[in-house]
Amino acid sequence: MKRFLLLLMVLGFVASTRAEVKAVMDQLLEQVFVLKPFITSERSFSDPANSAEISGALTKMVALSKEVNHEARINKTGFQVAGNVLTEQLEEVENIFNKGNKGYAFDNLRSTLGVCMSCHTQLPAVSTKFTTMNQTQALANDFEEAEFLYLIRNFDDALKRYAELIAGYPLNKAEIGDLEKAVYRQIFYYVRVARDLQGLSVVLQRDSANQNLPEHLQKQIKGFIAAVNEIKDDKYPHFTDAESDALRKYAETALNEELGGDFSLDSPQNVIAALTVSSVLYEYLSAYPETPLKPDILYWLSYGERRYHYQSMHSLPDLYLKQCVLEYPKNPVAKKCFVEYEKFITVGFTGSSGTHIPADIVQELTMMQNLIKAN
Repeated sequence: MKRFLLLLMVLGFVASTRAEVKAVMDQLLEQVFVLKPFITSERSFSDPANSAEISGALTKMVALSKEVNHEARINKTGFQVAGNVLTEQLEEVENIFNKGNKGYAFDNLRSTLGVCMSCHTQLPAVSTKFTTMNQTQALANDFEEAEFLYLIRNFDDALKRYAELIAGYPLNKAEIGDLEKAVYRQIFYYVRVARDLQGLSVVLQRDSANQNLPEHLQKQIKGFIAAVNEIKDDKYPHFTDAESDALRKYAETALNEELGGDFSLDSPQNVIAALTVSSVLYEYLSAYPETPLKPDILYWLSYGERRYHYQSMHSLPDLYLKQCVLEYPKNPVAKKCFVEYEKFITVGFTGSSGTHIPADIVQELTMMQNLIKAN
């Protein structure tokens, strides 16, 4: 089965990069597995009894991330978040976690690890290393184990577990929210990663065979089956470097509702469209990493990912916006990226007692704003 990850591989640099980063990457992977019991459960992540272990792993990851020369890789793959942005993101997660905002740190850590895994799994044999390490550390909760496998891009095993979770309800006593997430993980994979709409139709038909699923979830599945069957024979659009204007028109048309401020999740067609456009944008940046459209694409990706942020778990809209500002402060779109990034931060630190943005995050926002004004 075709994997979207294959689109990210760029011939001519994998072998040298593997030798360059393997030692440090192995140490980073060790910390990922230290965090494994906590990154699939917000309850465990927020438990004070686990704070010291989590904080220690985050500190080590920040230090190790500075040793890896991501920048050469990113320059040749186009879409990935730059090395300095990844390090800043890990530092932010560490600081926010230590200051007590565990929920915000939890969401950002999983997004950041999703970026790291999508990069590191391009290297040969890394998946085997993941599999070997994971065999002795399986989580007792089947859904949480599937979530971790999904995070580290072991899609085959993760999807198998999601399918078993859905088919085994209600005897397995799975939580309703976990069932819904399992369904959306499948949709995410088949639409955005595998680009296999016919395969998704088969999977959803299989899920719908379990008549014991909650009524609202059965309705969602049937809605997606209908939406997928309408387009399952359609081809994903492909654009060459000379067709950048056509790509812009395609992206802005597909994301018209999001760009207008509507991020509702009430339409299977819209969810599939957002996943499709992000897949197309990733492919384009992989082929043309130096395209002048890159800041615009980062902006579009941030919008597309918001439609399925909850379902995908590893959505990265804030990281795309940050990269847009830091890498392209002179580009007019950087101002729009900053406005949206500031909204993300404000929402992330707003609760029943009001908005409380930590001083270091306020300082970061000021720096980003000044960077744009200076240009």
